[in-house]
Amino acid sequence: MTTMTATRLNRWLCVLLVVYILASCAVQLQESAGGLVRWSGFSVLVPVTAAALLPVRRSLIIGIFTLAASVATYGFAIHGVSDGGRTVVITAVALSFALSLVICRARPRPPQAPATTARKRPSTPDPAGGRASGAWEAPPAAAAAPPGILPAALPQPAVVELAGHYRTGSGRAGTRAQWLDAIPLSGARVGLVAGAVSGPNADATASELRAAVRTLADVDLQPEELLTHLADVLARLRPDVRAVHDDGTPGTVSAQCLYAVYDPASCRCTLAGAGSPPPAVIAPDGTVISVDLPEGPHLGQTDLPFEATEIDLPEGSLLLLYTHNGTGAEDSAGSEELLSALARPQPCLDSTCRSAVTALLDAPHAQVAVLAVRTHALDTRTVATWELPADPAAVSYARTHTAEKLAAWGLTDAAPTTELIVSELVTNAIRHAQPPIQLRLIHHAGSLVCEVADGSSTSPHLRRARTFDENGRGLFIVAQLAERWGTRHGHHGKTIWAEHTHAPDQPTTTA
Repeated sequence: MTTMTATRLNRWLCVLLVVYILASCAVQLQESAGGLVRWSGFSVLVPVTAAALLPVRRSLIIGIFTLAASVATYGFAIHGVSDGGRTVVITAVALSFALSLVICRARPRPPQAPATTARKRPSTPDPAGGRASGAWEAPPAAAAAPPGILPAALPQPAVVELAGHYRTGSGRAGTRAQWLDAIPLSGARVGLVAGAVSGPNADATASELRAAVRTLADVDLQPEELLTHLADVLARLRPDVRAVHDDGTPGTVSAQCLYAVYDPASCRCTLAGAGSPPPAVIAPDGTVISVDLPEGPHLGQTDLPFEATEIDLPEGSLLLLYTHNGTGAEDSAGSEELLSALARPQPCLDSTCRSAVTALLDAPHAQVAVLAVRTHALDTRTVATWELPADPAAVSYARTHTAEKLAAWGLTDAAPTTELIVSELVTNAIRHAQPPIQLRLIHHAGSLVCEVADGSSTSPHLRRARTFDENGRGLFIVAQLAERWGTRHGHHGKTIWAEHTHAPDQPTTTA
């Protein structure tokens, strides 16, 4: 049913109820002149019927009109009714009106379209205000927010604080969508994303790219490898992404993405960009720098590989990722304005993010999305690392030190499971990989992560061993014991990790 049809039907229902009230009043004036009130019950049904069928405003009008008609009829027009009968009739109609108000408030409302001019969230990721008090929002000055993916809540990993804002200038928004995201990764790491799409169906394309980034990030790809796969995904989703087609016509879809991975154990961040402006960093001492990010083409516009850069982010550093729809010269000017704005101290992370948005919003048609990230480092007391020789005897060494470290952390109940996982992973590294071999335990946010790194780039495969097979059960055992496990490749080998959750030991009590 269309909105126009529903409105017309409501109007006719309202007219019909008014006619019914007038007719019932006429009947009551004629039949109740001798003091009978048997026809008064017909007025009681009208407010309830209106509340069930009509919008709230018209229901109120019908209810008030019914109550007024009853008071006029039995209070003034009919004199043969006793005082008790008059009170009963008017009270019944008043109670019916009150019941109609309850029905109007309790009945389900049709779903409303979400407001696009502002989005706010109470306490998860701000994302900011120190930790989680900020909002994704568009300013009141904008007539309507531009297309974009504005999640109601970003994941809030414990190793970072997040603040995100999305704003547009006062001009026409155009066909552009932007998105920001934070993705928890293995080993307490976090992936950070700032992307934008321009062209037809920008919202749909940005949604698909956001889902693709999350899927590729779950495979633990390096940032530059992730962007390469993302460009392939975009080329399949939108064949019009090429800058210039074979027939010489220009492409109509343009996409950019900046992907960064922050490791709180080493306090290092690896970044790669495709057509994105370089991020900015505020050091703990207040120094502001622009990251020397290799300039890469937009997604899908070239077959050349993307390049990544690695930077140190000491605890308390602030990393700003952003998207901007300006040209190269405008992006350079925007970067200078951004660095100048960041040089002015702000009281909280949310204020810093807002200041950055204001600095970048320098044109009537500008569209800006900013993700501010304050980094934290893992407590060195919750991370343990051992270098292991490529000797089968190292398995016993790894089990012993694992048990000692878990006892120091108060996790002796988790020792049997963790020792078995460590034993299988170290054995696989010694038998099927090559040095150097490193074991690392991370106790963070209620989870225990076991990581075994080696110098080989060969990925392990989970398989089901046959009854008389002498090997092939290691990863199967790990998969059964761990809640999650996987492999991530680096520039100098790979890391196999397994994560499981155990409650801390309960103190024993004596009688």
